[in-house]
Amino acid sequence: MNSQSVGQVMRLKLVHSLSWLFPEHFAAIGTRLFLQPQRAALPSRWQTAFAGFDKTEILVGGLRIPFWRKGNGPQVLLVHGWGNDHFALGGFVQSLLDQGYAVAALDLPAHGEADGHIAPLPLMAQAIAAVGNALAPLHAVIAHSVGAATSVLAMEEYSLKSSKLVLIGAPQAAKKQAVGQAMAKGLSGRAIKRMERQIQTHLDAPLEHFQVDRGLGIIDCQVLLVHAQDDRVVPIQAAQRNAAAAEIRTLWLDQGGHNRPLGDPQVIDSVIDFLTIRRRRNRHPSGLRYQHRFAQASVALNAGTSQAEPS
Repeated sequence: MNSQSVGQVMRLKLVHSLSWLFPEHFAAIGTRLFLQPQRAALPSRWQTAFAGFDKTEILVGGLRIPFWRKGNGPQVLLVHGWGNDHFALGGFVQSLLDQGYAVAALDLPAHGEADGHIAPLPLMAQAIAAVGNALAPLHAVIAHSVGAATSVLAMEEYSLKSSKLVLIGAPQAAKKQAVGQAMAKGLSGRAIKRMERQIQTHLDAPLEHFQVDRGLGIIDCQVLLVHAQDDRVVPIQAAQRNAAAAEIRTLWLDQGGHNRPLGDPQVIDSVIDFLTIRRRRNRHPSGLRYQHRFAQASVALNAGTSQAEPS
């Protein structure tokens, strides 16, 4: 173990000890991490992707939520993940426009150019639903990470309607994400229990209420899950549980982590192929295999219900 690793272990042990002694203080830190995104300062690969788009603002809970739109075809809404902004899905824009789709993207509350300092899950879902309903009818929503989870919530509880839904790197359960994040920071069990109560107050519901797999079993649209086996932010087991919730198409990537699939040409092509596939009921699963540029092994795009593996 090198000196850097030793130092990290010592810091985690120190945080664990202090958070056991002062659980309320460290619970507040964990709550803030779960609710307050860091506004992205990193340059985007797709800063010019939305050139020529019309910008509109809509009020959600008294907050200004901006969205950008271009094109006249079937409407596709792009939804970014935690700590990012609408540029994060810029890799999809030109390909969608070239295929005749109209493209829109928003900045979620407390992200990008949107108002707000915290981004509770229900508020993000309300923003997605408000923008989606302003653009209706929606042909598809393509969403990443927490944006994927809140897109499902928007359809489940806030009347968002879309014919198709693409979820990239989607978590399965808010509680698992919150607790996992807290444990990675070294918080003790005492602090985590208090953190859960604090988060529940902000969400006005228990963390257990926010489960993507449950929502997928309720909503009525065609769904494609895209997930990398080596995603360290959202483990593949979470995606497998989501896939088992309903009749869902899956695209499992051997490599790519949490963010790189957003810019992969073959992922983008596969998503666009999915947008053009018509619903066929009572169809047995079939597969399409191709070589993914992130790895030597092939990637399967399966139609039908997937079975989750135990964690």
